Amino acid sequence: MTARAGGHERIYRGLLRLYPANYRERYSEQMVQLFADQRRDTGAARAWLKTPVDLVTSAASEHLRRNRPVAHSLTLQPTPASRVSGLLGLIAGAMLLVGFLGTEALTPDLFNLRLVVFTLGAIAVVIAAHQRQARAGRRLALSGAIPAIVGNALYLVLVIRAVSAPGQIGPGDYQPVWLWIVGGAALWLGDAWFGLVTLRLGVLNRASAFALVVGSLLALAGMGNFLRGSPVETIILGGIAVHGLAWILLGLEIALRRRPAPPVAPA
Repeated sequence: MTARAGGHERIYRGLLRLYPANYRERYSEQMVQLFADQRRDTGAARAWLKTPVDLVTSAASEHLRRNRPVAHSLTLQPTPASRVSGLLGLIAGAMLLVGFLGTEALTPDLFNLRLVVFTLGAIAVVIAAHQRQARAGRRLALSGAIPAIVGNALYLVLVIRAVSAPGQIGPGDYQPVWLWIVGGAALWLGDAWFGLVTLRLGVLNRASAFALVVGSLLALAGMGNFLRGSPVETIILGGIAVHGLAWILLGLEIALRRRPAPPVAPA
């Protein structure tokens, strides 16, 4: 190994300090050797192009797991698709929380775009979560995913339908009202059921799932009952905020938390 090549490995070893100490003690030598092999096979530029993202996401995941038994050999890095899905979930929750800036701060187009992004992000997280939860209970996981996907997809169709209608459509101008009530109820009930199933399976963080259940049910209870300045409005808006926060937490977990390795077939 040349002095210059050794410098690459020294820098990489220094970056491993991002990981918990017990993890470094157990796996640092193998990780440094793997990095050296990748740098030799693909070149230093390509190896370093991929390394920072992998290190940050993997280290964050290990810190989230540090109070649990270390089982690195039984887990794998989140797939690129999981990371994208998690990011979409984070954005979805953020889009819901943006509404608390006040609808007057949003143009009609931005208001509708916010709802499109929210539903798409929620669907992405549900699909990614189902892939993990199916290992714990295939039928139950599927029963939780389908209503949430259908509810969010129906609401997405209604938003797109409203946007494509002639004329300017702003907050509160959606017609017919009964169809939006059905769509909203399908969304909130589907998300609440998905949260309950997630609680039952225990594969993902239960606090995030509980927040999703509570936020969904409060939002459902408040449909059409916004009484400005009343305690009821405060409770409803608080539920919507909790709902958005739940998607952010679930998105982060999907993007950062290591996934179980597939079972090894007996020789």
